[in-house]
Amino acid sequence: MEQAFVVVTSGKDLALQLTAAGRTRPAAVISWHPGQRENRIDVEHIAREIGDLADVFWLENGPESYAFGDSLPSGAHVFGNAARVYAEDLRWLTAVHRSPLRMARDREAAVRAAEDIIEDVLGLITVVPPKAPPGRTLPRRVRGTVKAFASAGSRAIVELGDGSCCTIQREHVVPPVRLDWMLDPGQSVEGDLNAEDRTLDINGLKTAPRLAELYRPGDLVLALAEQVSARNATLTLYPGSSWTVDQARISSNPLDTADSLVTEGEVVVTRFLRVNGAVVLSLLDVDDDADVVAAPALLAGGAPWLRSGRHLTEQPTSGRTFPAEAPSRPGPGTGGPGREGAGTGELGSASEAAGPAAKPSVALMTAQLQLEAERRKVSALQELVAAASHAGAGLVSLQQEQDVLRRELGTEQQIAQDARAALEHAEVRLARRNEELLDLRAYKRRTQPALKRALTAGSDALFATAGERVRHDVCLAWAKNVPASEKARQPLPPDWTAGPEFAASLYGFTEPGVQAKALKAVVEVLTGAAERNAAREVHALRATTGADTAQRVREDGSKCFRAAIEQSVASARRLHFWRLPDGSIELSRVVVHDDFKP
Repeated sequence: MEQAFVVVTSGKDLALQLTAAGRTRPAAVISWHPGQRENRIDVEHIAREIGDLADVFWLENGPESYAFGDSLPSGAHVFGNAARVYAEDLRWLTAVHRSPLRMARDREAAVRAAEDIIEDVLGLITVVPPKAPPGRTLPRRVRGTVKAFASAGSRAIVELGDGSCCTIQREHVVPPVRLDWMLDPGQSVEGDLNAEDRTLDINGLKTAPRLAELYRPGDLVLALAEQVSARNATLTLYPGSSWTVDQARISSNPLDTADSLVTEGEVVVTRFLRVNGAVVLSLLDVDDDADVVAAPALLAGGAPWLRSGRHLTEQPTSGRTFPAEAPSRPGPGTGGPGREGAGTGELGSASEAAGPAAKPSVALMTAQLQLEAERRKVSALQELVAAASHAGAGLVSLQQEQDVLRRELGTEQQIAQDARAALEHAEVRLARRNEELLDLRAYKRRTQPALKRALTAGSDALFATAGERVRHDVCLAWAKNVPASEKARQPLPPDWTAGPEFAASLYGFTEPGVQAKALKAVVEVLTGAAERNAAREVHALRATTGADTAQRVREDGSKCFRAAIEQSVASARRLHFWRLPDGSIELSRVVVHDDFKP
């Protein structure tokens, strides 16, 4: 059988090949240590699983691995029993963290490292290369049963009717979602079997979900948080149907940010709405006890692709699970792009907690490099001892130096062991903190409706008379709207009064926010700030709309004025008030724009 990987004979040539422009696919470099057999990474397994998706190189730890590292940017090399994937776009040259090092400290870590390398390669594949047509046999239609999943959901093991087995490969399924998110163990599947590589093509089972058939306005549905920033979050209902949700539809508190409530890779419950025919998603007033409509299955007879409580731990390098082919224009009602059929990508690994993967600490990397240097020194001294065995005095000196170096090596090994233990402890703590953060954000979302109801609760049942309620609400509005530094210069006058119709006109409006706006305008009129605020448009209230009509004046000499409460809205509200001869203010009424009665 032809070898599926390349044995490296020149580390420098390999470095030049990886850093050259024009590569068309990723490259996986697996290094192996000749003195450490137990924890070697299985290069044959990696090459077999990756196939033609990437180039695989087998590099022995020694002179060629040192030459390889010397020809790359700092921190981009591989050493010992470890592996790394180098993307063809060369962005890793300036951002090494895009190409994480997968180390194998023991046998179990070697198995995990192999699966991580396969996942790293799959995460870089955005266009599936076409499979070569079979040379001798044509695919045949078969039926089988899903038995298990492997390689972090990128492979599904299927048992056929004749007792033989084959595999389903995620990179050849459209959309390339994790197979364990689309299929269930024990599920019956049907597809075309390629007898050459024993792979099963199930693209014939693909379904095309339609929003109009799936959800009705008002339904609670599941969505995957693809991208989250402070201002908005992109939620995906199914591959190809992603919608941007602004912060105002995530929390009613303007001080909250979207990323303080939603985590990338989290599966959230959202309300499906339509505003003027456009799709709108909202996380406001979501009741955890209400029924949630099941997510659609992406394959005929398959399982719902999203489940409550099942999240992603790691987003792909691009930052999106389903990268769009082109930027979308903002959609109506959402404040952001509304994309259906915007493109698909692939899902990252699933786990219980969300957060970035932990990177090896600087101390651990330094200790490992020092160990390699010390091992080279010991090897060189051993050669010198063998060559100078006839010189007794020199031999004794070299042996003593070798003993010292061995003790130093033991010390460095202990440091490395302590660093590994500290790193593992940090990884456990990070996973625990990420899980706690996910729970806190979900709890914060759940408490938003109750907090909103508490903040908007009226004061109508707290006072014996409407006048007492008005005076309380005006004082409270003054405390909220006048900064602490301005309260001394803008005091609330003690001699203001409210007319007999003011309370009924103020509390008669039930639209959200109108009372708060009116009370803010009242505070500005009482403190004199309205005269300096052009938006209030304070002017005399006249008997008619004519500019030369006389101002309305009462028998006691009080003059009526009019101030704007709202601007550029239908039936904008206005505040009518009297300025008495002694200079004090009497609040008259809150009216709509076309009402000119004092």
